[in-house]
Amino acid sequence: MDKRRDRVQPIRLSPDFFPLDIHKSMFINDRMITLPSYYVKTWGDEILNSHDKNNCGWEIDLKYESPKEMGKKIYSFKAKLTLFFAKNRNKESSYRLKWNSDFSEQLAKDYPKSFVRSLEFHIGDEYYKDLQYTEFDIGGFKEQLQVKIVWKSNQPTVAIKEFFRVREEEQNFPKVFKELSSYLIADYLLSSEDELLRRIQVTEWKKREEIAKEVNENNIYLLLNRENNEVYIGETKQSLAKRYPTKQEHHSFENWNEYAVIQLPPETSDATRLLIERVLIASASKLFKNTLYSEEAVWDMKLQNRKK
Repeated sequence: MDKRRDRVQPIRLSPDFFPLDIHKSMFINDRMITLPSYYVKTWGDEILNSHDKNNCGWEIDLKYESPKEMGKKIYSFKAKLTLFFAKNRNKESSYRLKWNSDFSEQLAKDYPKSFVRSLEFHIGDEYYKDLQYTEFDIGGFKEQLQVKIVWKSNQPTVAIKEFFRVREEEQNFPKVFKELSSYLIADYLLSSEDELLRRIQVTEWKKREEIAKEVNENNIYLLLNRENNEVYIGETKQSLAKRYPTKQEHHSFENWNEYAVIQLPPETSDATRLLIERVLIASASKLFKNTLYSEEAVWDMKLQNRKK
């Protein structure tokens, strides 16, 4: 805060960085950007003249710094810088930076408002095209990153960090945006339809008090008491928030304090979900102490399920 003028000083573009609007292709499908030609020209002729069809692709470690509000943590992601050759396109405008889904997921967590806007534009593609809307016509804001690429011994290094981020208190629905990102929707969207049928979404271990936030339905779930080495496996068509409402005792294993959710694909039937639960219980009963079988346990964990 600038106390002299009672206003917040704007974030300045760091030396040798260029500004980048956060847009849909950074999250969904493409996961890439095309570098601005004016920035590429700053590399100089010596570097550009060394790039040709035999020297046009570079595997890199992308260094990413999370926003100030998120702690300015440093992450490293795998990425690739390529020079492609297209007709009627000059060399300086033909460099692309492409990354994997893990970086897209991190961006979705750190810039949830941009991600939700991108998701809206992606889902409503035909509707917004008919209106002749661009992505940035939805919401009327642009969050931005800043990017720097430096060449040393024919190898680029890439750094990406915050330039402008909508503050949480200025977001219309900050908690919704945050929860959407925590469910790895970016990862879900980046999968093909066939992949979605094969893949599942698994959360980290969460505290019991957070279960009221679990609104996704069609789940396998685990309940855990880490100190007592006790675990329970369950299934539900409902959300966990409905299955385990707070301040209500309703379970033979009441002494749990952590949980994890395995969300099944939406096409999973009730019979299939129940079968998956039974397979998991049967598998766990071969490994953990339990009342279902008399065999000796492999690991010192107690399975709290009472029925197969």
